[in-house]
Amino acid sequence: MSDRTGLGAPRHWLLTAAQDLVDTQKVVQVDSRATIEEACDALIEHSIQSVPLYDAHSHSYVGMFDVHDLAAFILARRSTPALHGDTGSPLSRRVREPSEPVANDLVGRISDLSHLNPFYSVVPETTVAQVAQVFAKGAHRVAVMQSDREIRGILSQARVVRFFFEHSDTATAIEHQLLDTSLEKLGLVTRDVVCVSPDTPVLKALSLLESHRVSSLPLVDNEQLVGSLSLSDVKHLARNRQLTRASCRELVQAARYVQGLREGQDKAAVFSARPQASLRYVLAKLIATGAHRIWISEAVSSVTSSVEPSTPASNRRASVSSASSQTVPVDLAKYAGEFGDRVCGVVSLTDILRVLMDSAPGPRLDPDYNYASMD
Repeated sequence: MSDRTGLGAPRHWLLTAAQDLVDTQKVVQVDSRATIEEACDALIEHSIQSVPLYDAHSHSYVGMFDVHDLAAFILARRSTPALHGDTGSPLSRRVREPSEPVANDLVGRISDLSHLNPFYSVVPETTVAQVAQVFAKGAHRVAVMQSDREIRGILSQARVVRFFFEHSDTATAIEHQLLDTSLEKLGLVTRDVVCVSPDTPVLKALSLLESHRVSSLPLVDNEQLVGSLSLSDVKHLARNRQLTRASCRELVQAARYVQGLREGQDKAAVFSARPQASLRYVLAKLIATGAHRIWISEAVSSVTSSVEPSTPASNRRASVSSASSQTVPVDLAKYAGEFGDRVCGVVSLTDILRVLMDSAPGPRLDPDYNYASMD
């Protein structure tokens, strides 16, 4: 990718240094000898899904604690072979007997237990293009290091996607064309979706999340989308152990109640879009809601067809305002999903970044090279 943008021309968003996206960020970290409950309290307080662990003795970072790790830990404690038969495995040595509270265990013992979101780090000069290449492979965040012992900031998938959307004036013609292309035409509505009912036990749902390596499950009742269970809800299990014996509906209600108290707004909504929705609409929706994925849905009574709705667009148009300066006009009948729709797919930030990186201008980055290091 050439850096010769010309005099007065805005720099393409992918050429920006990673440090520029985290300069104003306050880094949240947890001591590696803190309890799991204390670590989960930090996740809830700051509305984050992972946190770096700092070892005060060695003055260094020893890993990342992620909600996937908590889910893996809870499930491992309830696995009979791991608790009784296979006492020599690395996993079983990190798991206590079920009689001991989850909350009292040290968070440092379960860092990267799930092997899904390890501690990736990059130097400040790493470009957004190089970071996005890491994210397109499934990593959710990287630590931008100031030095070996100091984190400058945590750069996430959500921050990179927001940065692209806010600076789409520097996007190429191909990228603008992508923004106005439907999810269906981009091939983003092809994934099988694992669904559960609202009454599914929490532990069963956790098992599905881990076995399918996904971060969210749609709650479906009579084929209709009625809610969503996310791994971000799992952090509430550390403080309220009774919820491990609850249903998905009860866990979601408890999590949304706490979120509502902290943020002063209703958190019960579930967001979806139709296959005909444009990528621009979906990005605006994700940024406005702070979500990491959006369910793709269709009306239960609908019949798959390429025929456009006959209702005049002038009678059906509205707009979605994201946190950026853009206001995206939308056709609600075509784009917005509705409560009670049938789930037919899911689009995540990883999916979006893969599409963007496939269309990135200039020489292709090496897809096999990892621009982030694992420390």
